Amino acid sequence: LKAQWTEAKLQTLYSNFLDSKGYENSIDGDGDVQFKHNDRTFFIEVNEDDTEFFRVVLANIWPIESVSESLQVVQACDEVNRTMKCTKAYTTNDDVWIAVELFVGKPDAFKDVFERCLSAIELGVSTFVEEM
Repeated sequence: LKAQWTEAKLQTLYSNFLDSKGYENSIDGDGDVQFKHNDRTFFIEVNEDDTEFFRVVLANIWPIESVSESLQVVQACDEVNRTMKCTKAYTTNDDVWIAVELFVGKPDAFKDVFERCLSAIELGVSTFVEEM
């Protein structure tokens, strides 16, 4: 089963789904499927090595501008991670990213919960910003 889900097939699965929901999308430089929602750029990670893993990411929501701010960022990320289901807030380089990560059983099983994933990310952003 795993062999049939190549990177290209996963990209097509995600892209066709996004098309059906009216989201303009494209393949980014990493091979992930990028799309806009509420004026923010998200991406669905394409991972042919683990096709039961589904991850939607909103990158670069908060630039970390000082060492003192970074401590507050860690605390705000902890609050998101502690209080929310499936939602992770973390730092990448000097920026905060928020993602929803799920095990889906089979690659197309994300469809029924996709909108909930986006809502969870947006709630994660709100929670993070409130903590800052």
